[in-house]
Amino acid sequence: MLTHLKLENFKIWKTTGPMRLAPVTLLLGTNSSGKSSLIQSLLLIRQTVKGNDPNLDLNFGNPDAGDSVTLGRYSDVVTNHGYGNHIGIEFRWSKTGTPADSTIFSALYRSGTAGSATIDSLRLGRDGQGFTVKRRKEGIYQLWLGNERSSRRQSADFRPLRSFAFSPAAIERLKENGSQIAEIGPQLLDELSRIIYLGPVRRLAQRDYVWNGLMPATIGDDGNKAVDALIASGMAVNLAAKSRKPASPEARLIQETGEWLKRMELADELSVKQLGRSSRFELMIKREGETSNIKDVGVGVSQVLPVIVAALHALPGHIVIIEEPESHLHPLAQSLLAELFATVSKERGVQFIIETHSEHLFRRMQTLIAKKEVTTPHCAMYFVERDGKQAKLRELIADEVGRIKNWPPNFFGDALGETRLQTELAIKYIKELRAQDGNISG
Repeated sequence: MLTHLKLENFKIWKTTGPMRLAPVTLLLGTNSSGKSSLIQSLLLIRQTVKGNDPNLDLNFGNPDAGDSVTLGRYSDVVTNHGYGNHIGIEFRWSKTGTPADSTIFSALYRSGTAGSATIDSLRLGRDGQGFTVKRRKEGIYQLWLGNERSSRRQSADFRPLRSFAFSPAAIERLKENGSQIAEIGPQLLDELSRIIYLGPVRRLAQRDYVWNGLMPATIGDDGNKAVDALIASGMAVNLAAKSRKPASPEARLIQETGEWLKRMELADELSVKQLGRSSRFELMIKREGETSNIKDVGVGVSQVLPVIVAALHALPGHIVIIEEPESHLHPLAQSLLAELFATVSKERGVQFIIETHSEHLFRRMQTLIAKKEVTTPHCAMYFVERDGKQAKLRELIADEVGRIKNWPPNFFGDALGETRLQTELAIKYIKELRAQDGNISG
C-alpha cells in the first residue's frame, strides 16, 4: 500500500508537501487544478521501472508504445518550464500501512539531453537500509549503503538503471554487499506492478466480443479487458450449471458485479451469451424482466462496468487508481461507488486512489464515516485548487460524524444559498398572487 506522496516542480506543483495516502484516498478539486498530475507521477515511475530501456531515467511516454501517460519532454513536465529546476518524486509504501514498516523511493531529476531527464539523486529502501546515490558529474555517481557516513566512492557503475536497479558490474563491485542493493529494486517493481489504473475515458460497449478463453490478468487503462474478465467469469458460471458442480472462484466476478449493478439500479442481472460455437460472446443485461445486449442500454452501464470490475478483480495488496468513476451515472449510482470502494478496501485489503468531481460520492463517504463504517485513518480526502499558476493541496478534515471542518467555499455550489433564494422567490410569488386575488390562501 502506498502511504505517502510528495512532488516538487512536477507540472503545476511547485510542491505538494507530504501527502498521506490512505486505504481509500479521494482527490477532489476544480478542473485543471492538478489532481491528475498527482496520479501521473505514480504512473510515470511505474512505466519507467517496468520499461526495458536502461538509459531512460524517466520514461515520459510514447503513445505508440501503449504507455499509461505521455508527458512530452522535461520542459513540459518541470514547473513553469524552468530548465534549472529539479523534478522531485517521492513516495513510501508498506505492507502493513504503518510508517515504521515503510520503504521510501525519493528521487531528484535534472534536465538531460534532447529533452530527457537525468537522475540527480536517489534514495531507495527502508529507513537505515537500502542505498543512496548522488550524481557527481556526467555519468558518475557516488553510492552510500544504509546509514553509512562514508560512501563506496564513485563510479559510472553506480548509475541507477531506470531509476531503481543496478548493473551486474555494480553488484559485483560491491562483493558481499551486492545482494543488499540487488534485492531492493525488485521490491519497488513488485509494488508498482500492483497498480491497476483506469483512466477517465473508457471503452464504449460493443455488440459482441472475441474472447481468447482465459481470464485476463489486467483490464487495461481504458477498461478494454473488463468485459473479457466478465465473459471468463460468466462461462465459469455456465459450466458449473451444465455440470451441476460448484462454480469455480472465477464465477464470483460476474455474480458480484451483477449485485453492485442491481444496488445501483442499473441492472437486475448480468449474463454471458455465446454466439453459436464461435469465440464471440454477447454481454447481456436483464432489467425489469427484459434481457438486452449491453450495446442497447444506457452508456452509464458500459462506463461503470470497468470501475466495478477493477475493484472486484483486484487482489489483496493491489492499488486501484481511477479517474472520474462517476462518468454518465445517476446520483444514486455515484453515491454507491463510495460504498464499493470502502467495502472492497476493508474486506479485501485493496487500496483505492480516486479522482472525482462527484458530490454524491463524496457525501456518501461522509455518511460512511458518520456510521463508523469508515474510520478517518482509513480514508484521506484532499481538495486541489489553483493558487495563481501553481496548485495547492488542502487535506479535508472530517470529524466523528463526517462533517468537514475546512471545506472550501462553493466547490459543490452554494446549496444553502440556492435553497434560501428559492424560498424568497416562492414567498415573493405568493405575495404577488395575493395582491392580484385576495382569495388565495396562505
